[in-house]
Amino acid sequence: MYSRGPAIVSALRAQLDRHYSNWQVSNLRLEATGMEFVVSRGDSPKLGPLAFRVPWDSHFANDNDESVDARNLLRQEAAISSHVNAFGVATPTVRHLHVGGDGFDFLVSEFVVHDGSAPDPRQFGQILRAIHDCPVPETKLVMQGEREIGDLIAERLLRRSRVIEEIAGMDLILPEPDCVRSVLAQSSARSSLLHMDARPENLLTWRGNIRAIVDWSNALIGSPALDLARIEEYGQLTPDFLHGYGASEAAEAPPSERLLYRLDTAVMLAVVFLSEAPDPTRAKSQIERAASLWEVFRSRIP
Repeated sequence: MYSRGPAIVSALRAQLDRHYSNWQVSNLRLEATGMEFVVSRGDSPKLGPLAFRVPWDSHFANDNDESVDARNLLRQEAAISSHVNAFGVATPTVRHLHVGGDGFDFLVSEFVVHDGSAPDPRQFGQILRAIHDCPVPETKLVMQGEREIGDLIAERLLRRSRVIEEIAGMDLILPEPDCVRSVLAQSSARSSLLHMDARPENLLTWRGNIRAIVDWSNALIGSPALDLARIEEYGQLTPDFLHGYGASEAAEAPPSERLLYRLDTAVMLAVVFLSEAPDPTRAKSQIERAASLWEVFRSRIP
């Protein structure tokens, strides 16, 4: 798939020449590739340095998520990025969303110069807290739809565990959906916007200073404890991060709730390493991690 990057940049070049020649975009080149999008960079004397976010395909379907319309993800990226930016969260300024009649869509944003340096953990905590403190957007989120967060977690834990069982040829016994819903229904935390993929790869930094956060494809509305649990499983929930995040009921969520949220991440990563980005060693480690979290969770449930 990633070998198609140069071809997508060439197609983007043709689209810009056809529809936006007045932008005079020059020096268009491939900047980064991900599992869902290609990011290109170009320079415009009118708009300045630009980032172009182009989907690999019009729809995505993988073993972690059901079929998703890439056009809806682009719309969400534009809407959520602009929403949080209005409340002080650093995101690239959205310049334009192109929805083409020929099916070639892309999002144009300010290009934020970055050096890939490790983010300052206190700033990392601060930006996540700022996201959680934003008013909940009215935009319907692609990965959540109309579902409450407890229903979503229960459904995808079951679906993804079956994927693991099928690919790995094993029995992975996880909590029943009704048990998951019951535990999460007791959460007293306020509902917040959750980034759900806050990690160094999605933080644009310069000498450690965070200049912007990107990639809202996995955003949800739910307890901030879910975002924190994901960051904990990524190994980024350090004392300095928590110092930057500050006091919050999310950090004090009941152990059973936090365990379910961490289990959600462990199962997701196991599917990634089994199917989407195959890595047998890491897949085995994540399956073992999921099983371990389940055993701890089970020991806490009467």
